[in-house]
Amino acid sequence: MQTEIIAEIAQGYEGNPKLAELLVKGAIVANADSVKLQLVFADELCVPTYPYYALFKSLEMEENVWKNLVKMVHDAGKKIYFDVYGPHSIELAHTLGADAVKISTTDFYNTALIKNAFKKFNKVFVSTGGVPVEDIDELMHTNGLPQHITLMHGFQAEPTVAEDNNLKRIVTLQQRYPKANIGFMDHSLGSSEEAFHLPLIALGLGVSCIEKHITLDYSLEIEDYISALSVDRFGAFVKTIRMIEPSLGSSELTLTAKETDYKKRAGKLAVAKHHLEKGTVITASDIEMKRVSTTPLEDHFPRSENVVGKTLLTALEKDQPFQTSNVR
Repeated sequence: MQTEIIAEIAQGYEGNPKLAELLVKGAIVANADSVKLQLVFADELCVPTYPYYALFKSLEMEENVWKNLVKMVHDAGKKIYFDVYGPHSIELAHTLGADAVKISTTDFYNTALIKNAFKKFNKVFVSTGGVPVEDIDELMHTNGLPQHITLMHGFQAEPTVAEDNNLKRIVTLQQRYPKANIGFMDHSLGSSEEAFHLPLIALGLGVSCIEKHITLDYSLEIEDYISALSVDRFGAFVKTIRMIEPSLGSSELTLTAKETDYKKRAGKLAVAKHHLEKGTVITASDIEMKRVSTTPLEDHFPRSENVVGKTLLTALEKDQPFQTSNVR
């Protein structure tokens, strides 16, 4: 199963329908699996006296704009998700036919909103950035939530430096909540090498999805650009993930046919250290372990101790392998 790559537009559309359309097109061109935007209505987020109330107000767009964005994403065979912050945005996301919603850290303790999200959607993401583990426990164990939850590890520090990601926590979360999916929100500097490398580490740790910010061009400094990849870099990022992903393979310890074949070709066999006469009772000093051109089939000895004490039925020259058919 492929790791889902989510193109996070966040507030990057700046309340501008045309810019929103261009960003969605960019995410589609970059071949993200899904697109996510913040469905913002200022009065659901804060009181009018809050310092960023005017900014949040400027992000509001008409329902038809959102409807067109959803259609564009679905027509491209992709999924669309929304961050929701209250009853209006969650109802609109449901009406629009969104494939999932995300509850941000802002609303982690908004129990009514979370329960409503699970009531209306089969897939819900919940951000755990900055949330104490005891509170995540409460969310997972006392609210009676369904199991189709994805806990998203990561937080935004504009940007989040590498050492603050604590990617090992992904494994801890997987072990603590085995029935949940664990995703990674990467907020590293979009122009840095870490913007590619950190998600690859998360990929190796078994995340179900990777959320990456996308922007049209880093130099334009569009809202939420700091952690974003430009469209061309996002496309390269997706290709990198898809190239590396098959290397994860299976967690099962059963050897593949290729591994078994390699071991047969690379393994050493017990061979005669010097000329041995017929009837010789073989000792450890008569044996050396060497690679031979003969494929180590069942009639040879990959362990020297299995030859010691046996009697040769035919003479052997130096470097000839011992065989089950010529000893007893």
